[in-house]
Amino acid sequence: MITGAAKRAAKFFWTIILLLGLTGCAVLTSSQVREVENFTKATEEFLNLPAALPETYGVLLRNNLLLAVSRYEFGARDDQRRVDTARANQAWEDVKTAYNLETEFGEAGRRLDGALEVLRLYAEILSRLIEDEYGTELEESAVRLGNSLDAATEAYNKEYRKGRPMKKAGSQIGETVRAMGGIYFRQRQIAILRETVETAGPLIDDLMREIEDISSQQFKPAFVNYEENYLGKEFRSVAINSRRVSVTTVMTVYEDLKRARTAAALADQIAQTARTYTLAHRSLVEKTRSRRDLKKAIEEVQTLMKEIDAARRVKEKMNP
Repeated sequence: MITGAAKRAAKFFWTIILLLGLTGCAVLTSSQVREVENFTKATEEFLNLPAALPETYGVLLRNNLLLAVSRYEFGARDDQRRVDTARANQAWEDVKTAYNLETEFGEAGRRLDGALEVLRLYAEILSRLIEDEYGTELEESAVRLGNSLDAATEAYNKEYRKGRPMKKAGSQIGETVRAMGGIYFRQRQIAILRETVETAGPLIDDLMREIEDISSQQFKPAFVNYEENYLGKEFRSVAINSRRVSVTTVMTVYEDLKRARTAAALADQIAQTARTYTLAHRSLVEKTRSRRDLKKAIEEVQTLMKEIDAARRVKEKMNP
């Protein structure tokens, strides 16, 4: 009886044989390589954007707690005229809690960080596959990165997608590179790259949906809720208790209001960019399926780059 593993091995073997036969000694054209480079660069720039969401939310929670501390009254004395230190001790504990709020990601932040780690590893694999240098070092690097990609995907699935796991792609990417690597790598580059982006397609689709969901369904509502139920409420409490508020306090509250609204806009922008990333990746698969000169840049990749630049400008407004 032929086992399932044996059937998969046989299928993979004949896939490689077919790819080798179809591609001959063809390599990617310079225009195709340029588009892969553009996509890889766009991925690396995109990776710098989503992390701003949990970081900003941590800063807002920190500031809100510190604002609450500012309305405490200290120095009260008991009947024996001894100073009551309880409020001061509580204020100190609140300051330490504020630090933790700023530095700890929280559940949504950890989930986003896990998704970005998967994307980072995929981007690193792509960058290896378009390098001019090739041979044993590239082969070993791609296999190692493929294993790391699977490990990151498995960890994410275990924590956040037990019922609907994302499809792992790293081991198959590594096997493809290993099967067609060595001194023949440049001649087989088109097959390797085609197989890589096509293999990663389902993973990228799921990954971008995750990033879109975390941004639009978790962080954006959190920023809106912060303005309505945290910042405004605490500011009014401070104003009532203090009767007067310093211009420094007013400016701090204003900057947090601006930061929360800008972060909500950034969450929308990141969600839109994630959708465009999926389309750009699918187009990349299509445009590298066979050797050909691309007469113009891939439209979806160009759109992706523009949206990333727009999101970057929004991010810069949060912390000018």
